[in-house]
Amino acid sequence: MYDEILESVRNTLNSSEGLHFNAKHYLTMHSHAVGLKNPTILELGVQSGKSTKLFLNALHQGDQGVLVSVDIDDCSKVAASPKWQFIRSDSTDVKKIIGDAPVLGKGIDMLFIDSLHTTEHVKKELYGFFPYVREGGVIFFDDIDSAPYCEGGELDSFYVELENRRILRFVNDVFEANMKQLDLTIYRGWTGLARLEKRSSLMAELSEPQGLKERKSKKLWKLKRSLKKRNLMNS
Repeated sequence: MYDEILESVRNTLNSSEGLHFNAKHYLTMHSHAVGLKNPTILELGVQSGKSTKLFLNALHQGDQGVLVSVDIDDCSKVAASPKWQFIRSDSTDVKKIIGDAPVLGKGIDMLFIDSLHTTEHVKKELYGFFPYVREGGVIFFDDIDSAPYCEGGELDSFYVELENRRILRFVNDVFEANMKQLDLTIYRGWTGLARLEKRSSLMAELSEPQGLKERKSKKLWKLKRSLKKRNLMNS
């Protein structure tokens, strides 16, 4: 099913730089989905249905599994499969979505976040659905690389450049605050892809990002260290 979509993505691996990385990211997610046994996949954001069809292609390579896709717009016609359920909803309305698709409450094996690209929205999606992700489950985030949106870039957009940078920082901050239960992988190139793997049990929740204390100035850091040593010697 949808073999033509998979073949189309593979054919762009040798195309332009942007299409190459875009294809690599899609194939990374497709490969992960293929390797899952009887998975429950949740996709937040559908649009034209490219990722939807790739996930369905992966599911139809096995005997079982289900894909639940959510979008604020009516995308119910972009694909067709007995393994697919489309829910028209705000993707942050976790209670409604799980009510409409109870299978999600039993555990999500793969979550793809690709809806409204604002930090606030992404945070609501991640924190809302994270407890329902199984141990070993993986969360993918699209659009975390700002490079093509920088001034003079192919997709030049001041707003998207800044927002993608904020989302990447947010994902990194979440990881730093939850290292005991998360692994993080960042795939650069084109609009990027982030991968969080959950190492904690079903219904475990995320801690809020705290932010590490970063040194802003080498000279200031040396001065503080020198003063600290002097105070210790005088005490």
